[in-house]
Amino acid sequence: MTDTLVAGGTVVTVDDENAIHEDGAVLVADDEIQDVGPTSDLESRYDADETIDASGKVVIPGLINLHVHSGFIRGLAEDLPVWEWLAEHVDPTHRALRRADARAAYELCYAEMAKAGITCALDMYRYMDEAAEVVDEYGLRAVLSPYVADREGYEFFPSVEDNVELLERYHDTADGRVKVWFGLEHIEYCTEEAYRRVADLAAEYDVGIHTHGEESAKKAQELTDRYGMRPIEVFDEWGILGPKTVVAHCVWLTNREVEVLSETGTSVAHCPTSNEKLASGVAPVPKLLNHAVSVGLGTDGIKENNRLDVIQEMKNAALLQKVHRLDARAIPGEQALRMATMGGAEALGLADEVGSIEVGKQADLVVLNFQQPHLRPNFGAENVVPNLVHAAMPSDVETVLVAGDRVVDDGEFLPRDQDAIIENYEETARALVERRDNEEWA
Repeated sequence: MTDTLVAGGTVVTVDDENAIHEDGAVLVADDEIQDVGPTSDLESRYDADETIDASGKVVIPGLINLHVHSGFIRGLAEDLPVWEWLAEHVDPTHRALRRADARAAYELCYAEMAKAGITCALDMYRYMDEAAEVVDEYGLRAVLSPYVADREGYEFFPSVEDNVELLERYHDTADGRVKVWFGLEHIEYCTEEAYRRVADLAAEYDVGIHTHGEESAKKAQELTDRYGMRPIEVFDEWGILGPKTVVAHCVWLTNREVEVLSETGTSVAHCPTSNEKLASGVAPVPKLLNHAVSVGLGTDGIKENNRLDVIQEMKNAALLQKVHRLDARAIPGEQALRMATMGGAEALGLADEVGSIEVGKQADLVVLNFQQPHLRPNFGAENVVPNLVHAAMPSDVETVLVAGDRVVDDGEFLPRDQDAIIENYEETARALVERRDNEEWA
């Protein structure tokens, strides 16, 4: 057994008491957290094999990205509302996508997330066997939910059968760091039959379901007119809601839909930056939280966010509610940080393993360098969380551990050469966009 002591930093545990240890330490034994407390206490009781000096730094749990699409066309699909944007840019790009493209996307997107302190992601994309391989190689943690679609015209997306094959091959691989769920793209892409079948299969395999809730007011009304009930009520009728389901966005919810989510134990992935950029609206996050709905934070994809950065999402989640409600007390920093960590862990059914710095949990840790002008003054527990949420940046991430292994050290991504990842991704993206524009479908 190898012991590593992360010592001398401000340890923000995000445990039930929101305990913060100034001049604190975390003892990591192989892949688990063995102890947490004052540095002087842990140094006196343990003779660690290695020490990571966290003086002047802040230690937090690994961040969880509860809704992301690895992919392409960052900065190439701009200034459109969601359904025009999908039709004009996103779906045509998917029609041209090939397996090698998806691999390049995973290699870059997971490196980007790791360098931003994201240790676990719920990803929805295509050719997700490639994602499983990249997650394993990089030493990260992920829940994979393919873009399943079965309506006419969307044959280029994976099928339910493809999802089953992925699950049987990769679920619980990479020492348990890779999980596979069922994914349903959207009610406009999937039939009632697909939803009901996935509900049965998820119960059979005892895994989760991930799909998109409504982010467009117009589409929410169209769906209500079509089905005679609100979108979340349709999901409930078709059997997919429950404690192992995560619904992304959920911007336009009635009071009854909030109650249905609460009654079924369904979780929500809140994506504030994406909702802002696509002019979708403001999700009723305080109402969801008041109804005991687990809410985590997601970046959504690089095409609709431009950054895979949950630190940014913490700030935007807080500010969006404050300005929308004209209430400066809405979503305090502690709540935003909890959504980015324990909220995501609870939604994924991983709250006993990750999401906080507690004894017995997996050693998914992020060390941020607070010796930066934009993070001063540092008054320890008094202002560390507000500064994390409102002032920190991915460039402050210095060290990232997943299951006790370093993935980022001194800001450097360790598993692969970053320049090689970028070069391959750049070439792949240019070729993909050219094929798309020439309608050379895969």
